[in-house]
Amino acid sequence: MLSPEFCAGAILAGGQSRRMGQCKALLPLQDGTMLEHITRQLDLFPERWLSANDPVLGIGFPGDTIADIYPGCGPLAGIHAVLSKMNKPWVLCVSCDMPRFSRELAAAMLAAFPPQADALICADGTGQTHPLCGIYARAALPVLERHLQERNLRMMSLLRELRTVRFKTAGQFPDTLFLNINTPASYDALPEKGAPHD
Repeated sequence: MLSPEFCAGAILAGGQSRRMGQCKALLPLQDGTMLEHITRQLDLFPERWLSANDPVLGIGFPGDTIADIYPGCGPLAGIHAVLSKMNKPWVLCVSCDMPRFSRELAAAMLAAFPPQADALICADGTGQTHPLCGIYARAALPVLERHLQERNLRMMSLLRELRTVRFKTAGQFPDTLFLNINTPASYDALPEKGAPHD
């Protein structure tokens, strides 16, 4: 079990949103933007990070914003940048395009984390894993850096080299918590989407 005193919270918002055609983090929900919603779900973490290559996203964020050290290398680069700068030994990461992520899931992930692990990733009721909803140890940084230098950017390739545990959420949380909004169609089908801001 991890305490938030030893684990930072991080939102991964460094992607280019090619399929969406606009910044996913700023898409409106009924309770604000996607970014604002997830920021509130991480309010149990005293240390919070935003992985974003657009500094505008960091305006008003209650924590530090960091750009990729290895630009153009996807989510691995975002996790790497946070691990490189954070003060805690572990970080809970969540992608900015998960509008149903909850603080209850974050707390359960902390409770399930074995301290000898390098990574914990969520696995839903179908067995699908969600590496961008996981906890990563700062001790994994050398392996992550090597993958980036070799341009081996596949998350599952990295996780096979780490002491990775799967947090099976079936029976505790609905699979809908892991919904990703990647396209205009998926956003339009979201019941909790908000009206565009003027």
